[in-house]
Amino acid sequence: MSGFEERVERGKTATISEVDGDLLLEGSTLVPSGKKVVVHGTLVVRKRSTVKGNLAADEVRGDGDLLVEGDLEASDIRLDDGASLEVRGDLRADYLDVPNSVRIGGRTEVNDMRVGGTVVLTGDAKVEDVKVGGTLEAKAKLESDDVRVGGALQAKTLICDDIRVGGSLRAETIRAEDVDVGGTMEVSGDVEIEDLAVGGTAVVGGGEVEDVRIGGTLKSTGGLAFEEIRVGGQLTIDSGKGEKVSVGGILEVARDLKLEDQLSVGGKAKIGGAVEAGSIGVGGELEATRVVADEKLEIGGGLSASVGSRAQEVDIARRAKVKGPIVGETVRIKENAEAEDIYAESLWAEAGCSLRSVYVRRAEVGRGCKISGVLQYTEAVRLSKDVSLASQPEKVSDLPSPPV
Repeated sequence: MSGFEERVERGKTATISEVDGDLLLEGSTLVPSGKKVVVHGTLVVRKRSTVKGNLAADEVRGDGDLLVEGDLEASDIRLDDGASLEVRGDLRADYLDVPNSVRIGGRTEVNDMRVGGTVVLTGDAKVEDVKVGGTLEAKAKLESDDVRVGGALQAKTLICDDIRVGGSLRAETIRAEDVDVGGTMEVSGDVEIEDLAVGGTAVVGGGEVEDVRIGGTLKSTGGLAFEEIRVGGQLTIDSGKGEKVSVGGILEVARDLKLEDQLSVGGKAKIGGAVEAGSIGVGGELEATRVVADEKLEIGGGLSASVGSRAQEVDIARRAKVKGPIVGETVRIKENAEAEDIYAESLWAEAGCSLRSVYVRRAEVGRGCKISGVLQYTEAVRLSKDVSLASQPEKVSDLPSPPV
């Protein structure tokens, strides 16, 4: 038999219980005489063959497609030349290497899985290392140390150490240490990720992340806790709490945003509630109910905060428009900017500024500025030429309490 203990020729059907040695299938059908077929050796598949039940073998080899209508258990499974594997029951193996596609109908337990094309895992799966060249679909829970997919990964639940996807990732929930996606990521539920990097767009339902780097846009429909978020385009979240946020384009927060360190936005920032941070810098307009920065607040476009804005140092750019009171130790208003009430230790208002009321220890007001309300101070005020005042400056012993 050319080294094979048993051989089933093409088109033939054989009923077998156990083989002490190697078994060759040449486009044939194998039927277990008992609960399963047991091969104490290597099952070799040379053409598309079918096992109508459960199969256990030491090894599976060959270049033909294999369909197992029950469970498959083998220490080593290696198919060649574009072959595929389908198991309608459970799969247990130490090593699996298939060039084309793998489809498992039940549970999957594999130490090392390598597939060139497509993988579909219907039941829960535990795979230590997964490498798929095309697409991986896990319809239930996938637990793994290392997942690498060249194309698309779609799963219900991912519990992994390291996930690398070249194309897109879609899941209901993710718990992982490192996630790196070259294209887009969409997670409908919560995430728990230490390090997240996405080249394109990412959407999550909320959760916890430590370090986030997004090339395009990031959207969180729920609250997000984090250490640092860096987004090249737009960041949209329901609410956020963390250390640092850097956004190249637009920031939108439906409720509150609280940061221990820095908020940096290149474009516009719109926050439905309050924003608190160590320092805040916005190149465009900042809109919030209340703005608080422990150190510095820099506004390039405009500022709107109905309750008010407070920082040790406040810088308002040229031609910017501010709505709501400003409170700071040092407040600088650049040329032709517009602001309402100012509460400060020191105020520098450059030429052409329009202010409402000013309450300061000391102030220097540039030429052509306009103060439409009161100007109260405790130490000194220096006014340039052509300053328009609604009333004369008033030196007082105590200034009114700031609103924020």
